[in-house]
Amino acid sequence: MKRLFFISFCLVIVSIASGSVVIGQRYPLGIMPSGIVKVENGYGIYYVTLVKGDSELIVFDSSFKPVTIMDAIKNDGVNDIIYRDGKLYCFGFFSGRLVIIDASGYPGRWKKIDEIPTSSRLITGAFIDGRLGILSNENELIVLDTGNRTILKRYKLPVTALTIAEDSSRFYVSLFYNYNTLNRSMETEKGLMVFDINGQLSVSLDIGKRPSYISIDGDRLFLVSYMEENLKILNKNTLKEIKTIELGRYPNYPVMQNGKLWISITGEDRIMSIDLENYSTTSYDLLGKGPIKAVLHGGRIYVLETITGTLEILDENGRFVETVKLEGYPVDIAFSGRDAAVLLQEDWKTGKNTGAMLTMKIN
Repeated sequence: MKRLFFISFCLVIVSIASGSVVIGQRYPLGIMPSGIVKVENGYGIYYVTLVKGDSELIVFDSSFKPVTIMDAIKNDGVNDIIYRDGKLYCFGFFSGRLVIIDASGYPGRWKKIDEIPTSSRLITGAFIDGRLGILSNENELIVLDTGNRTILKRYKLPVTALTIAEDSSRFYVSLFYNYNTLNRSMETEKGLMVFDINGQLSVSLDIGKRPSYISIDGDRLFLVSYMEENLKILNKNTLKEIKTIELGRYPNYPVMQNGKLWISITGEDRIMSIDLENYSTTSYDLLGKGPIKAVLHGGRIYVLETITGTLEILDENGRFVETVKLEGYPVDIAFSGRDAAVLLQEDWKTGKNTGAMLTMKIN
């Protein structure tokens, strides 16, 4: 299986000049690749993609060439991965296990070193000093001591949560399903729950309908409400509201860079930046449709667009530079010097059931 996979990896797409971007190779992946995780160890810098549908890890080098495929988690149905202190923590949705992979060496020598059963279908997690806060599909927050492999706490949440963030002493959990879109009623008005390092609930807040993303900057929390289409800024210590900023239809994937919070307004084909100092906002209209993520690199803004399957590039002032046709549904982008890669969850060249990694050179 691995051999056939790498034969398919060797298919080369002829490089095409496209203004400041030169398209490189298109590496076919499996079903539903979900994101790009950077791994840095004593052997170099690598980029790991979880292919959810196949429960495999694909490892690329610093120039986004494939290095190896790991199928040790094949039977776990892994939903997410976190890299921490030389290890990859894999959240098994089907198996209910936390699978730990030693990623401290060369990728060819990465290996599974532990499996911790939880009896719950795992979604994602966040770390505080060896404590791992895990969200499960059984509406739980599970706090696990990874050192002694002990579950310290199971807290039953009112609804399923998809997002967890952490600082040095607290876990922040947003309840995306707190609002029922079918009957337009609140399942629970408390959309944000704050827990201490031991999994004890500190406070819960009414934060709006379907809070979807949490970003942390210093002593502030930034929470995006998907249905109410706004951004709430809270003091992290008092949890008092500092400001509410109206965003627009279907805000997605906030990225904090260069003193600004960048948010894609997917339903209105534009992106917004919020200045972290004075909370002033700037909106940039796009030519492409369905923006899902905006990332800054080298003085330019790179916007992934899902409906048109394009990468739109703006200068630092928001002026149009060029559009790159991806011919797929992009979900993530990573940069390594002049090398870049866009992860396509759907590769429209081969059909919509599998994804691809598209590499490029940035001039």
